[in-house]
Parts: sequence; structure tokens; C-alpha cells
Amino acid sequence: MKLVKKFNFATLIFGTGSIIALAYSLTYLFPITDEAFVIENMTAISSAVTGHVEEIYVKNGQELKKGDPILLVKPEKYDLEYKGIKAQYEQAKVGLSVISQQIQVTSANMQAAEEQLNRMKYEYSQKSAPDVGNGVPQIELKTLEFNIKSQQNVVLGLQRQIDLEKIELKKAQTGIATLSAAVDKAAIDVSDTMVRAPADGYIQNMYMGVGSSALAHVGLLNYVDTSEVFIQANMNETDLSNVQAGDKVLIFPRAYLGRKIFHGVVMSNNWSVDRQHILPAKETQLILSQNHWVNLPQRLPVQIKVLDNDPQHRLLPGMSAYAYIRTK
Repeated sequence: MKLVKKFNFATLIFGTGSIIALAYSLTYLFPITDEAFVIENMTAISSAVTGHVEEIYVKNGQELKKGDPILLVKPEKYDLEYKGIKAQYEQAKVGLSVISQQIQVTSANMQAAEEQLNRMKYEYSQKSAPDVGNGVPQIELKTLEFNIKSQQNVVLGLQRQIDLEKIELKKAQTGIATLSAAVDKAAIDVSDTMVRAPADGYIQNMYMGVGSSALAHVGLLNYVDTSEVFIQANMNETDLSNVQAGDKVLIFPRAYLGRKIFHGVVMSNNWSVDRQHILPAKETQLILSQNHWVNLPQRLPVQIKVLDNDPQHRLLPGMSAYAYIRTK
């Protein structure tokens, strides 16, 4: 009888150990966790320009589509700046056109002067030829030589004038390019007075009213981007040796258990975690240790991107789920 009891006890211990070993092996080969949560893809909405809020078109919790207006920063200042720079740009274009036309006129005058110089040189060559030279008075030849030199000076003067006008043209073109960029920047500033939704999502933590100050690139409210949904699956460290970026994931939200299964993909395998909880804001994920008396496997966060977000079964931030990673 004692032998049977010892045998039954040994069998029980062995069977229990075998079950634990099998379960451990299965979780190693098929990582699964019941500690997965929908996480927010949140961004701070800010204005690209500084000013006072003139209009607010939304309220907390309101759902928006990409491009929907959120608020308007008072635009009058930026409208005036745009109009002033635009007027300078148009005036500079007129100045550029005047310089271009002047270069054309000067170039035409120089061409005519060169043609006149060539005619004078030809006349001189004809009258100073040996077979004709004795019949042309020397005073006439001297006069032709003087006129040729004078005409050469005219041509050189016109060439210098063209060179100076081309320098002015280059300066004007540089000024035009600078003003054109300023016009584009001013137009963008006018457009940026209207703050729009960067993606499909909803407003969160908006505590402001008409007349509030808006500083450029300083967050005014939070915006939850619902165009992409992510899951943080806190996996046992012993289950992660085979997990790689790109592994397929089955997601079973508790809210839709038995009704909806989502599919996802592991985003990366660069896991890091903060267990010290010293600073309130850290770049790493925070998972507080849940065991102090027994050295059990710790959990590490795995980020998963949901591939088939379903508007009929919305995954809201904070929802819990089961996650099963199909390792390769």
C-alpha cells in the first residue's frame, strides 16, 4: 500500500512537471500573452505661426478627418505681410524687365556701332591701298584714322555699358529670387494660420478658448491619430528569443472576444524597459516589476501594428487583449 502511495505521488510530481515543461515549451514556440493593450498614437497639435486664436472649430473628443479645420490664428498680420512682400516682388519684376530692355537697346546700339566701324575700316583700306594712295589727300586719310579710333572708343564704351547693365541684371535676378522665396514663405504663413488635422483622429486635452495665445511650434492640444493603431504586448522575456520584426500576430481584444480577431505585425525587436521608475518621463516603456519574492520571468514590451483596423470594432486606447505571435 505504501509502495502504491509513493508511486502515485511520484507519478503526480512527474506528471505535473511534464505539464509545466510542456506549457513552457509551447509558450516558447508559440509566444502568447494576456497582457496586451491598445496604445495611443498621440501627437501635439501646434500652430506654425505665432498669434492669438480667433476661431475654434472643434471640441474635446470630436472625431476629425485629415485636413479638417481645428482652429484659426488671427490672420490679418500675415495677410498684410504677404501683400507688402508681394507688392515688392511685383515692383522688382518691373525693374528687372526695364534692365533687360535696356540691355537689348544697348546691344542693338553696339551692333550698329560695330557695323559703322567696319564700314569705316573698309573705306580706309580702300583709300590707303598702294594703287590708290597717291590720289587721296593725306588729310582725308588722317581724318579717317581719327574717326576710326573715335568709333572704336564708342564700341568699347557701349561694351562697358552692357557689362555694367548685366551686373545690375544679376543683382536684380538675385533680388527677385529672394523676394520670390519671401512671397512663398508669406503665403505659407497665411495658410498656416488655419490649423488642420494631420490625420484621421480625435481631439484630446484641449483647454483653450478664443483669444488664447498661440506660440509657433508650441503644443496647444493633443491629437490621437487613429489612422494607425498599435498594441503593446508585454511578453515574458523567456518567450522572446524567436520573436523577430515582421512576425505575424493574432490579436483577441477582450471587448470583442469571440466576435472579432485582428491581425498585426511585430514592429521591432529592440526591446527596452524601465523598472526603476525614478523619473516621471522616460523614453523607454515603463513596466513595474510585479514579483518581489519569487524570481519569475520579467515582461518586456513588444510593439505591434494592427493591420486591419475596423471602424465597426474600434480599438480604443487602453483596451486590453490577448496577443499570439506566430514566429517564423
